[in-house]
Amino acid sequence: MHQAIRQHLIVTYTISLGLMTAYMSLFQPIPSASAQQLTGTVSQDTSGIGTQKKDPKTSTRKQHRLIRKSQSALTATLQPIPLDASKSTTSTAVPTSTLNDTTTQPKDTSVSSKIGAVVTPAITPLGLMSTAVATTSTTVIPNTSAPQRLLSGASAYAGAATAKASTGASTPLAGRSMSRLASETPGLAQLLNAASSSPSSPPSDPVPPAIGASPTSLSFAATQGGTNPATQNVTISNTGSGTLSWTASDNAAWLTASPASGTGNGTVTLSVITGTLATGSYSGTVTLSGATGVTPVTVPVTFTVTAAPNISLNPSSLTYAATQGTANPTNQTVSLANTGGTLNWTVSDSASWLSVSPASGSSSSTLTTAVNTSGLAAGTYNGTITVSATGSSSKTVAVTLTISAPTTSSATLTWSPNTDSDLAGYKVYRATASGTYGAALATVPAGILTYQATGLSANTTYFFVITAYDSAGNESLFSNEVSKSIF
Repeated sequence: MHQAIRQHLIVTYTISLGLMTAYMSLFQPIPSASAQQLTGTVSQDTSGIGTQKKDPKTSTRKQHRLIRKSQSALTATLQPIPLDASKSTTSTAVPTSTLNDTTTQPKDTSVSSKIGAVVTPAITPLGLMSTAVATTSTTVIPNTSAPQRLLSGASAYAGAATAKASTGASTPLAGRSMSRLASETPGLAQLLNAASSSPSSPPSDPVPPAIGASPTSLSFAATQGGTNPATQNVTISNTGSGTLSWTASDNAAWLTASPASGTGNGTVTLSVITGTLATGSYSGTVTLSGATGVTPVTVPVTFTVTAAPNISLNPSSLTYAATQGTANPTNQTVSLANTGGTLNWTVSDSASWLSVSPASGSSSSTLTTAVNTSGLAAGTYNGTITVSATGSSSKTVAVTLTISAPTTSSATLTWSPNTDSDLAGYKVYRATASGTYGAALATVPAGILTYQATGLSANTTYFFVITAYDSAGNESLFSNEVSKSIF
C-alpha cells in the first residue's frame, strides 16, 4: 500500500515538473533561426526535461525572409482514464499566425520534424488520472503579401505562445523587437532599410540675389521758373537669396539718384532740378544693377514742366502832366492779363499823390490810376504801381507826374464898400514886399468892390492894399494888407 502511494507521488511530481518546465520554456525568447533550425525532434529524458536534437540533414541554413513563431494558445488538460489505460502523452499541432515570406523554399510538414513528442518514463500505471500535455509546434507558411507594419517600422515581435495550466487559455509571449530581428537577420535589415529610405533629391542650383524696386516708376511736376519739386524714394529689396550688392545710376542732367551704391535692402532718393528747362515733358531712367548674374532693374522717371501763371501789364508806364494851381489831370488805365492759370494778384503804389483801383483780383482786369496835384509845387514826381502774385514774378508800371508853373497869374481882390456920400472911387496898390507900395496899380470907380490883378509871375509873393478917394481928390488911408504867392 505504501509503495503504491509512493509511486503515485513520484508520477505526480514528475508530471508537474514536466509541465512547469514546458510552461517556463515558452516564456524564453527564441533566437532568430531559419525554418530548418526551428524544426527537429524533441526527446525527453527520465527527468522529464525535453532536449532538442538537430537533424544534420536540415541543419544547413537556407535563405529566408522572416519566420514568425506560433502565437496560438497551448492547452494542458487533465482527463480521467480507465485504470487499465496506459499513460501517454499526445501532441497537437497548433495553427500559427503567418508572416510575409517571399521565399519559395520547400517546407517540411512531417510530424517528426516539426512536433517534439514528450516521452514519459515507464511507470506503473495508476487508474486515477491521465495527463495530456500539449507541446509547441512551429509551422512555416509563406505569405504572398508584405506586412505593412513591419515595412513601416512599427514594433513587431516574433515569439511563441504558452498554455496556462490552470485555465487553459493561450497567452502570447513577448518576442523580439524589429531592431533585434534586423540585427540578427541581415536580409531583413536590408529589406527595412530599402523600404524606409526615400531617394534623395538632387541638389538644386543656388538661387542668386535679385533686385526688387518699389515703386516701379516715378513722376515729377514743376512750374517753369518755379521751385524744384519734392524728392521721392525708390525702395530696393533682395527678392532672391544671398547678399545683394547694388549700384544706382541715372541718365538725365536734371535727375539725380543718391546714394550711388549699397548692400542689401536700401533706399535711393531721386531729385530733379527745374533750372532753365522749357515747358514740356522730360523722360529719364534710374538703373539699379547688381553683381554678375543679377538682372538689372530700370525705374522710368517722368518730369513735366508747365508754364507758370503769368501777369502782363499794358502799358508798362504812365505819364501825367499838370499846371500848378489848376485841376488834376485825367485818370489813366492799365490792362492786366493773367495767363497760364488762375493767379491771385494784388496792386500797390509807392506815392501819396498816386492811387490805383481795384486793389486785388484773380483774373484779367483793368486797373485805373489817378494823381492828385493839390499842394504840389511845380516840378516832376515819380511813382510806381506794383502787381504781385504768388507763383509769378511781380510786374510794375512806372508813373511820372510833371507839374508846371503858370506863365501868367492873377489875383482877385474883394473889399467892403465905403459909405461916404462924396465917394468917387477906389485905388489898388501892389508890391512884392510888405509895406513898400508905390503908385496905385489901378483905380476902380465907386460901386465896384472887386479887382483882378493879372500878370503875376510864378514863384513870387505879392502884397495888396485898397484906398478910397472923394470927388475933391482926398484919399483915405491904406486898407489892411493881403498877399498871394504864385508857384
